[in-house]
Amino acid sequence: MKQTIIIKSLLIAGATLLGLAATSHAQDAALPPAGKLGLLGQTYAGLDYSYIDFHNSPTNADAFGFQFNQALNSGLDGLLSYNWSQTGLVLGERARQQELGAGLRAFSTGYSWGKPYVEAGAGWTWFKYAGTHDNSFTWHGAVGVEFQVASKVTVTPYVKYEDAPGLDIDDKDTWNFGVKANYWVNTQWGVTGGINYDDEHDTTYTVGTNFRF
Repeated sequence: MKQTIIIKSLLIAGATLLGLAATSHAQDAALPPAGKLGLLGQTYAGLDYSYIDFHNSPTNADAFGFQFNQALNSGLDGLLSYNWSQTGLVLGERARQQELGAGLRAFSTGYSWGKPYVEAGAGWTWFKYAGTHDNSFTWHGAVGVEFQVASKVTVTPYVKYEDAPGLDIDDKDTWNFGVKANYWVNTQWGVTGGINYDDEHDTTYTVGTNFRF
């Protein structure tokens, strides 16, 4: 019952964000096509691929992600995300995980050197390995700064904490330290990349693309 309530809440949050996207499209379209353009305060959808290099492990993992960012107000974005990952063979089996989440990101535009932000969100994760199924409520918090290093290029270092308290594994919670960059090829299409290092000494390399509305 609790899982059903959480999933319904996430779907409602997604529908709300999509509704806000439709009603605020005119406001987003009014943003100047020239000049500085980053990710914060923009409405866009993103797709990415990640290669996860596990520390001291005979196998690694591949992950695919979808993100939707909705500019809700000046200094506030709404977030939706879905991620699917799969490890290489471990004793003849592959571990698979799915994650669905939603959140909010508040940021400041009052500094010439960059846009600092704070982020909080919640979701649900499903884990499967060798016929064993597990799932858990998840939550996360993050801080970072988006630096505008060129008119269409941003570099964003961040620190993120994630926790899945209901999973029956040792590393339920993780500290992540990373940096990501985005380049807008034009005002609607961008390419992105990043690297992330966590407190388990695992390294994640990500490449992707963003489509601005």
